[in-house]
Parts: sequence; C-alpha cells; structure tokens
Amino acid sequence: MAEIQPFKAIHYNTEVVKNLSKVVAPPYDVINKVQQKELFDRDPNNIIRLDLNPAADPYPEAAKELQRMLKVKALVVDSEPAIYPCLQTSLKDSSDKSRDGKTVTRRGFISWIKLEPFEAGVVLPHEHTLSGPKMDRLKLMTATKASFSQIFSLYGDPGKKLEKEYDRLAKTKPFLEADQDGVNNKIYRITDATTLKLFQDLFKNMPVYIADGHHRYETALEYQKQMKAKNPKHTGKEAYNYIMMYFTNIFDSGLVVYPTHRILHSIAGFDTNKMISEVKTHFDFVGKSDVHSLAASLLTAGDHAYGLILPEKKYYLMKLKSGSDVLSIVKENVPAPVKRLDVTLLHDYVLTQTLGISKEAQEKKLNINYTIDMHEVDAAVQAGKGQLGFILNPTKVEQVKEVADAKAVMPQKSTYFYPKLLSGLLLSGLE
Repeated sequence: MAEIQPFKAIHYNTEVVKNLSKVVAPPYDVINKVQQKELFDRDPNNIIRLDLNPAADPYPEAAKELQRMLKVKALVVDSEPAIYPCLQTSLKDSSDKSRDGKTVTRRGFISWIKLEPFEAGVVLPHEHTLSGPKMDRLKLMTATKASFSQIFSLYGDPGKKLEKEYDRLAKTKPFLEADQDGVNNKIYRITDATTLKLFQDLFKNMPVYIADGHHRYETALEYQKQMKAKNPKHTGKEAYNYIMMYFTNIFDSGLVVYPTHRILHSIAGFDTNKMISEVKTHFDFVGKSDVHSLAASLLTAGDHAYGLILPEKKYYLMKLKSGSDVLSIVKENVPAPVKRLDVTLLHDYVLTQTLGISKEAQEKKLNINYTIDMHEVDAAVQAGKGQLGFILNPTKVEQVKEVADAKAVMPQKSTYFYPKLLSGLLLSGLE
C-alpha cells in the first residue's frame, strides 16, 4: 500500500564535521528563542541555520547556508540510494515511574515514502493542523528545495519482520552517530537489493500512521502540487513526489508515549469550589499529599482519570464514576474512538462545558499551556502562574491507530512520542 524508496541522503561529512552532536538539533517546533541562539552559536554548521534560521528573512538565508555547507563539504550527498535504520537509546531518570530509569532503545528506519493524499488511506493522520506552521515550512521548502527532518510515522507489524536486521546492525559500526539531550542516535545504511526489498515488501499491504509531523506532511503535499503544476513533463518519479519519513513499529518495545500536561490560566470568573462541585457530577475525588503521590495513583487509576493540582498545594485524583458514560458526557460531534480519549473528556467536559473555555480559545492556547513535566505544572500553579493544572496518563498507541482508522483527529497535544527525532542527522533534497 505504501511505496517505500531508498534515497541519496544529504548528511554531514564526518571528515569536516568531527562531532555530529554539535550540529544536530531538536525538532524546530520545540525550540525556543534562547535555545535557537545557543544552537546557532554552537557551531557554524549547526542545522538550526537551515531549519530555523534566526535571520529577519530566514528562508533565503537558509538557502544560502545550505549551499555554503555543500560547497565547503560540511554536507555531502550519499553515493547511492539507501534505507537508513535508526536506533535511539535513551536513559530516563528515576522519577519516570513508567520506565523505572531503564535504558530503552527504539528501533526504526528512514526512507522516502511516496506522497499520497490522506483520502487514499495510505498515510493516515490523527491531529489537526494549523495554517501558520504549514506556511512557514512551505516557504522554507520552496527556498531550499530540501527537507531537514523526518516525519515520524508508525506501522503495525506484530511479527516484527525487521527485528533481526536491527539486531544485526546493532553489532556493527554505525554510519552516523550523535548524542543529544541524553539520547544516543545511531544511523546505519542499507544498500543491498535483497535487504531493501525486505523493507519495501513489508509495506505493500500496510497503511502508515503519522505520529508527529502532520504539518510537514501536508506541506509536502502542497509543494508537490505546486511543482507538478510547473512541470509539463511530470512523471510522478521526481523527488518532489516523495518525502523523508521515519518508520517505527507500534509493537517495538522501545516505543514510548508520554502524556502532555495542562496548565490553565486567565480564566475569567474562575471559582475552584464551583468547578469541583460541578465536576463531581461525573467524577470521584480523592485527596493526595503531594504531586508524587498524585502521579503514582494516576498511573494505576486506569482510563478517564486525571491529577488535579490547585494552589496551596492541594492535590486530587479525579476518576470518572463507574456509572457515567463518556460517550454521553462528551458533547462534541466526533467519532467514538475520539470521545473515549482522556484528553477529549478533559477538554470537552471540564474545559469547555464546565470552565467555559471555547474550542477556539483552546486551539489558540489563550487559557492553556502545555508541558511534559508534571513538576512544571505544580510550580506554575503554586506560583500563581496558573489557576489550576491537570496531569494526565499517556494516550495509548493503539488509540492513535483507532482514531486514524476512523478518519478522525485528536485534540491538540494528545501525544508526545519520546525520544524526538533529531533534525540534521539526515537531510533530503527535493530536486
């Protein structure tokens, strides 16, 4: 179903760039201004100069920087088309009870995938997109004729047909390697026809689910449309008909999804007692001593449970009452797989119906901030920067698949796949 193709990646030349850890960067959309400057100053060939250039007009500047890096051979084009397995190993701290501080390796691979519209059912989304980020990425793609990071996707193979190949590669020297934020990233390289066919054949009858990178995928579709209109000799085999994508199996033991917590602020007329009184219609409340005991109880609470954090160090486990039907409580007209999500119930019933925060206000983040750090939620509420906070359990990977299969989308910040893919390990030209 999905057409997977090897490609000639653009990559850093280790003879010129001795330490790849100095030139790679986190995804552009999680980098703040301070981090942007730090990355820019870290190395003259850092990928930030291409992916998120701080210039007043960043797009032509990024194009100039790309050509400069190619000219001085800081970046080079691979000699032959390849598929690039990627192994990411992370060690999380002991405060993450879901991982117990264990080292975990997520395995996947990077290749081209032929662009298909969502309605074709080959590549399936699960999130809404916004026009601003898509316009930004389109301007960058048009100016540079390249992409600098991979779209993160999932596929479902319970037989784990690629596992032996990953195990074999893990015993060999990687093609490229970089460390970033406590994660070791190893890139390998496959060019032999037999192994390439193993990867390609796996996807002949399999859809792909976008986990992260919806904006970039839709941008690539728009770029393809524009390039096709300009090319009277369009064949469908041009580079702009493909996009660089990372694929990982939903059955991979190293696949981890973190929750994204909520800090609510600036709610007009907010009254804590009134909110709790109304929410108690459908929720039971159990007081907890601190944020750690709250998080521990949340882990074992099951579906439709939340950790509520209030000022003066008040903590409550909120759990949907056994007699309450989530499909009836959620008023938004969305498919059942979306209604059953913890984030949907929180946003629709608590934020919209109870607190009066409209869906439009939520999308614009007028009253809500997001973080994956529960301590940040607690600190913000206790410091008066938030009126209340909610910590959540992670969305299950199976739920992502269910929502995508239903041709539906989730509320904002429903998933946070860890670790993030680095920008700059592999680049892809579009000409």
